[in-house]
Amino acid sequence: MQNMLVFPQGGTTRRPGSYYAGTSKDGGQVRLVNFEYSDEQAYVLEFGNNYIRFFKDGGILTESQKTITGATAANPVVVTAGSHGYSNGDRVFITEVTGMTELNNREFTVANKTTNTFELSGIDGSAFTAYSSGGKSGKIVEVTTTYTTAQVFEINHAQSADVLFLAHKDHEPAKLTRTTASSFTLTDIDFIDGPW
Repeated sequence: MQNMLVFPQGGTTRRPGSYYAGTSKDGGQVRLVNFEYSDEQAYVLEFGNNYIRFFKDGGILTESQKTITGATAANPVVVTAGSHGYSNGDRVFITEVTGMTELNNREFTVANKTTNTFELSGIDGSAFTAYSSGGKSGKIVEVTTTYTTAQVFEINHAQSADVLFLAHKDHEPAKLTRTTASSFTLTDIDFIDGPW
């Protein structure tokens, strides 16, 4: 059978379809790893060239969202969001904009940030519809690693509760720890005793 699932008690059903949750950070090859903390909190980890990003609830995981109060139809687009706290080079995901819908459900790189505004690097909004109201932007949660694209496919991993242990022949063993629902840290394992 193709595209079917067999129930243990008998019978079959069509397999569920795929869901497009987003493009990889650099458009290159990535490895996806499941991370299930509980029945309510499960993630898919995107291992790419020197980074890990996180998907949850059908979309990319972001820090707390900031309210957008304006966006210019210019080259580049300038977004207004009071006290956003972003830095140049941060990746943000924008949703719920009314009017300038070309910004919705897309990822952008922050440039020329000020306290209350930031540019969308390389985005020419001259032909976009006018901003009307609303919108949210959130900084994408990302952890920096030293694993190259080729190495991410060679990583061995094991999960225990909210920790994912990572092992690769060219790196020190490491652990990825879920500290909150939207915060992760990657550290080398400091062995107290052993391994032997």
